[in-house]
Amino acid sequence: MQRGREGLPAILLVVVAMGVFGLAVFINARPTESIQPIIPTEFIPTDDPLAWQAVLQAGFGSNSTPLPTIAIPTASFVPPTLAGSSDTNLIPIPPAQVADDLQPTLNAIVTATRPAATPTLLATDVQVTEQFVTRPPADWNPPPLIPPISRDPLGRDHYWFLRPVDSNATNFALFSYAFGSDGPQQENPWRVHHGIDMPNPIGQTVRAAGSGAVVWAGASFQDSPSYGNVVVIQHDFGYYGQPLFTLYAHLSGVLVAAGDFVNAGDPIGLVGNTGRVSGPHVHFEVRVGENKYRATYNPLLWMVPYVGHGVIAGRVSGPRGVLLQDQNVTIRDRRTGLVVQSTTTYIYLDSGSDVQADPLWQENFVVGDIPVGRYEVITTIDGQRVSKIIDVLEGMTSFVDLSLEQVATPIPPTTSP
Repeated sequence: MQRGREGLPAILLVVVAMGVFGLAVFINARPTESIQPIIPTEFIPTDDPLAWQAVLQAGFGSNSTPLPTIAIPTASFVPPTLAGSSDTNLIPIPPAQVADDLQPTLNAIVTATRPAATPTLLATDVQVTEQFVTRPPADWNPPPLIPPISRDPLGRDHYWFLRPVDSNATNFALFSYAFGSDGPQQENPWRVHHGIDMPNPIGQTVRAAGSGAVVWAGASFQDSPSYGNVVVIQHDFGYYGQPLFTLYAHLSGVLVAAGDFVNAGDPIGLVGNTGRVSGPHVHFEVRVGENKYRATYNPLLWMVPYVGHGVIAGRVSGPRGVLLQDQNVTIRDRRTGLVVQSTTTYIYLDSGSDVQADPLWQENFVVGDIPVGRYEVITTIDGQRVSKIIDVLEGMTSFVDLSLEQVATPIPPTTSP
C-alpha cells in the first residue's frame, strides 16, 4: 500500500503534460483566415494607394522637422572686400621693399624680352652653315642623369652641367657638325665648330646649365654678328681654381639681363635663328678659365649623359704620337654589329682661336650618348684599319687610344771578340 501512494504523483505529472500538449494541438488546428499567395508578377494593391502622398502632406507628423528651402540667388556675384584700417599711423611699404624681404639672396627680377615675330639675319660676310634635324623634335629622349657626376676612379670626369634643352625636344648634339670639326662637306668646309648644336623649333625653352651670374644677354656678343642673340653665364663654381662659363647662341628671345643670378634649369632664352644660320637651333659652348673664343672645350665632356648612357673619348695619332686631324672615327655595337655613331677628330689651325682638349683627358675626339655596352672604335691610319674594343659605363667617360703599333727594329747580334 505504501508503494502505491509513492507512485501517484508521477502519474499525475504525465496526465497534466498530455493535457497541455493536446490543448496546443487543438489551438493550432483551428481554421484561420485564408492567406492570399503573393505572385511576383502581380501587383497587390493596398487599401490606400495614396498613403505615401498623405504622409508627405502631413509632414511626417506634427513633431517632424520641416524640409528646408534655399532661395536661388538672382543677383550677380560680388567678391567681398576687406575694410581698410582706420589707423592713420601705418606707413605703407613700397612693393620693391617687399620683394627684397621675400628674396634675401638678392635674386634680381628677370624681365622677359618678347622675340620678334619674324627674326631677320644680320648683315655679315660670315659663311652660312646648314643645320640638320636628325630626329623629330616631338620625340622624347631618355632622362639625363643628375649633375654633378664624377665617377672616374682617377677623378678625370666633370659632368657638372644640365642639358640646356628639355627631354621632350632635341637635347642631343648634332653629330654632323661635331665640336672641333669643319662640317660634313669636305669640298666646302665650314668654320671649325667651337660648340655643339641642338636643332629645335623657334620658341623652344633654353635653360641655364648651372647656377651663376649672367654676364651677357643680347646681340653683338664680342663684336661678332654670327652668334645672334646670346646669353653667357659665369657659374658660381669653377674647375681647379678657374672660372667656368656657358654660352647659348642664336636665341629668338632673351629672358634674362646682365647681372641676373640664375639657378640651374631656369629659363634664360628661346631657341631661334638669329645670327648666321639656316635653321633654328641653340649653339652651346663651355669655356674654361676665361670668357674667350679660344677657351672653348667640348661640352660633351661637361654635360651629363642620359640615364643608361656614357661617353667615348680618345686620341687618334700617327707616327711619333702626332695627333691626326679631321680623321673619321666610327663606333660599332659589338652585340648587333651596327654602327651607332661617327665623328671626326679635332682640327687645329694654329690661329690662336683653336678648340682645346680637356686638361686631363687630352682627347682629340668625343662621341656622346652611347648606350651602356661593348663597342668597337674604328679608324684608318695610313691606309690601315685600326680598332679597339671598349666598354661603355653609365655616366662615365671611356677612353681609347688609336694608333699604329710601333714595329720594333731588329738589332743584329754582336759577336764577342
